[in-house]
Amino acid sequence: MAHTWTNETPVAASPASARHTAREAYVDVFRGLLVAHMALDHASLMFNAGRASEEIAGAVLPVYSDVWQFLARFSGVPVAPAFFFMAGFMVALTSLARAQRGVPAAEVTRRLVVRGLVLIAVDALVMGFPRALMGFYSFVVLSSIGVALIILAWVRNAPSTLLLAAALSMLALHPLLDVSGLPVALQAILHEPVRTGGFRSLYPVIPWCAITIVGYVVGRDAATRAQPLRLWLPLAGLCLVVFFIVRVHGGYGNGYPPAPLDSLQFWLFAKYPPDLPFLAWALAGTFAGLAGVWWLTRDGIPALLHPFAVFGRVPFFFYVVHFYILGVAAAVVRTKFSLPQTVLIWLLLLALMFWVCGWYHTKKRDRPNLVTRYF
Repeated sequence: MAHTWTNETPVAASPASARHTAREAYVDVFRGLLVAHMALDHASLMFNAGRASEEIAGAVLPVYSDVWQFLARFSGVPVAPAFFFMAGFMVALTSLARAQRGVPAAEVTRRLVVRGLVLIAVDALVMGFPRALMGFYSFVVLSSIGVALIILAWVRNAPSTLLLAAALSMLALHPLLDVSGLPVALQAILHEPVRTGGFRSLYPVIPWCAITIVGYVVGRDAATRAQPLRLWLPLAGLCLVVFFIVRVHGGYGNGYPPAPLDSLQFWLFAKYPPDLPFLAWALAGTFAGLAGVWWLTRDGIPALLHPFAVFGRVPFFFYVVHFYILGVAAAVVRTKFSLPQTVLIWLLLLALMFWVCGWYHTKKRDRPNLVTRYF
C-alpha cells in the first residue's frame, strides 16, 4: 500500500493527510458499533438459554436451535477481529497526529508500550478478578491487544509492504504451526487456545497480533487517502473471494469439515484459533463496515448513529464496565432467557452505557488525569 511514511515523521504528506486527526468521526462510530454488538454477544453468553457452544477448531460443530440463534452469533463474526484491526488502525492515526505535533518518536514508543502494559494489567487484575476467585488466569482480548500494541511500538516504522507481508504470512500459515513442544502457558499465549487448567487462553498472540498489524498498515494508508472507501470496498470484495475459495475447497485452513454451500454447516467457522474462512469473512465485514460508516459520516454523524459515537469514544471503558454490569446482573438473576428477552436485556444495557459513557467522556475531556489518559 502506498503511503507517505518512511519513519515516525510523515514525508511530503498529502493534503488528505493534513486533514486527518486521530479523532475521526467514522472511527468513533465504527468502534461504537463494534462494542454495541460485542455487548449483544456477551449478554447472550450470560442470559441466552439457546446460545450454542463456542467455535473451537477441531471440536464438535456448534448446534443452533433456530436460524435466529445462528444469525445472532454469525452477525458478530467480524467483531473481535475488527477490534484488533482497529487497535492497529488507531496506532497509525495517533502516531501520525503526534508526529505532526512534534512529539518525539521515542515518546510515541513509550506511550504505546505503557498502553499495552496497562491493557495486560487491567485484563489480569480487573477483568481477571472473578476468574482468580474461580482459580484460573485467562489470557484473553485485552492481554492479546496489549501484546500487539507493544510489538507495534517497536516495528511501526518498518515499511508497510514488509509489515503487510509479515502479517499476511502469519495469518495464512499459522495453521501449520506446531507449538506442542512448548510449555502450556506459552502454547496458550502464542497459538493454541487452552480452556482448562490454571492458565487459559482464547486469543493467542500470533494470529490476532497479525490482524492488528494489518489494521496498522491500512490506517497508515487511510491517513493519506481522501476517500479510503475506494480501497476498502475492493479489499472487502477480495476477502470475500478468498473466503469462498478456501471454504469451498474445505481443506487447508478450515477448522471444520467441508460442507455444501447451501447448508448451515458451510457458514460455521472456527474462532479459537481463527481459521482462514473466519479471518477472510471477518476482514471482509471489517472493510465493508468501515466503508459504509465512512460514507454515512462524511458530512457529520447522523442522529441515529450518535449513541455509537459516544460508545466509540471510550471503547476500553465500555468493555470493562459492561462486563461487570452483565456479570453482576447474571449472578443476581441466576436464570436464562429466550433470545428476544436477551435482546431486551441488551437494549437496556446499551441505554445505561450511553449515559455512563457520555459521563465518562465528559470527565475524560474536561478533567483529564493519569487514569483517564489510559482508561
